[in-house]
Amino acid sequence: MQLGRQTPRPYDHRADGVGLPKGGQAVLRRFEYARPNSVDEACRLLADGGRDAAILAGGTDLLVDLRNGSRSPSLLVDVKRISELQALKTNAGETVLGAAVPLNVVVENRALRETYPGLCDAALSIATYQLRNRATVAGNLCNASPAADMAPILLVLDAKLTVQSPQGTRTVPVAKLFTGVKRTSLAPGDVVVDVRMPPLDGELRTAFQKRQRIRGHDLAVVNAAAAYAPSRGILRVAIGSCAPTPVLLEPFDTTRTSPQALVDEVIRAAATATAPIDDVRASAAYRLAVLPVLLRRLLADATARGGGA
Repeated sequence: MQLGRQTPRPYDHRADGVGLPKGGQAVLRRFEYARPNSVDEACRLLADGGRDAAILAGGTDLLVDLRNGSRSPSLLVDVKRISELQALKTNAGETVLGAAVPLNVVVENRALRETYPGLCDAALSIATYQLRNRATVAGNLCNASPAADMAPILLVLDAKLTVQSPQGTRTVPVAKLFTGVKRTSLAPGDVVVDVRMPPLDGELRTAFQKRQRIRGHDLAVVNAAAAYAPSRGILRVAIGSCAPTPVLLEPFDTTRTSPQALVDEVIRAAATATAPIDDVRASAAYRLAVLPVLLRRLLADATARGGGA
């Protein structure tokens, strides 16, 4: 397979045995592979491919879906090496995370750790070190799992996506991205260029908490994130794995209530806004029991000096 071609090239996994279970029957269907050199080219390829095309960035979710047959695109568009998608910078006060920046780069970035400790904690909670070398923040969002660990922290940070398509570039708030389980508001031909967090307005304390079945790599039974701005008296909380999409609660005014009353208010709001289900990881009853405990820990962390660190 020759890399760097600008037109899709047929790739048959059967040639190298990938995806062949015992007995030799292929698990993956034949697909074409393209590695464009620009976002414009990627948009064109994806638009031409329509619903039968898929973006390959980290591939940590996509490859699992290909193996289990839940997805079978005829075209994979590899955007991992497009330079524009590898940016990690500050622009006019905004923090810009390119769509192809690996999670480990986020985890190990000292400036992000000092400014957004909750963001780094969320990234660190995902998968293993080896997978985080491939997995990306944008990919974790666009997979649109209700349990996506990056979703709650980016919701409370009021993050936005820069999305490019053949029709132009637009901004999509993370709060408007999720439309259902594994469903987003993105259209064929759309490429997420970066994730942008707005300039800080004074001190901001962030925190992330996650409950999972086992230590190490596992999806969240419940996860949650908070962003607390002491000077403005505003607390934002978001919850994952307790509804078809991650849930962002209405902001809380911390100046009008006592700390304990604030905790109780957040727990009540969370109970109203979420609707957990039974699945292979936990029952709805367990999630409802764990959520208040997780929120108490989250708020204690977020409101502490240097919260989340």
